[in-house]
Amino acid sequence: MKRRSLFIVALTFSAGLLSSCQGSPFSESDFNSKLFPNGVWDLVIQLAAFVILLVIVFFLGYKPLKKMLDRRKSYVQGQLDEAEKAKKYVSEAEVLAKQEIQKGKEEATVIIAEAKAQANAEATAIINEAKAQASARRLAADEEIRLAQEASKQEIRQEIIDVAMQASSHVLGREVNSEDDQRMIDELLQSLDGGK
Repeated sequence: MKRRSLFIVALTFSAGLLSSCQGSPFSESDFNSKLFPNGVWDLVIQLAAFVILLVIVFFLGYKPLKKMLDRRKSYVQGQLDEAEKAKKYVSEAEVLAKQEIQKGKEEATVIIAEAKAQANAEATAIINEAKAQASARRLAADEEIRLAQEASKQEIRQEIIDVAMQASSHVLGREVNSEDDQRMIDELLQSLDGGK
């Protein structure tokens, strides 16, 4: 940066010198009068003024501008660092989100499988219970039918016995005693059982 500034100053100075010369600068006339047409002191004052102007521009323009550019550079660098951190955070969050989604899908699959298994088990239990109840009702109905058949057989036997007793007392013309009753009942039962 300093080299560039010195180069610009030297170029400006030499351009000023060359423009002040009329004709050829290397002629036989007085070279000093052509090099310094207003005198050496004017050149020294102009150089001093130029240096003072450069110092003022440096302190009032260049340093604040450089500070502002440095602040801007650090701000931009900070923004880039934050953007990189945010990008990294988003990338990590995306990976975590994908893992959570996968984990949720796996849990949902397990829950669905468990629910299906439980539903199948409950359905099997309900079917088995219904079969057991139907079987119990059928057995109860069979037992009721058997008891009703036994009751009807007993009732029919009793009616047959009563009819036989009345018929025997009618046929015999006398009252049948308990021994006769018992003997006739036994014979009748044997004949009924043998008829089956």
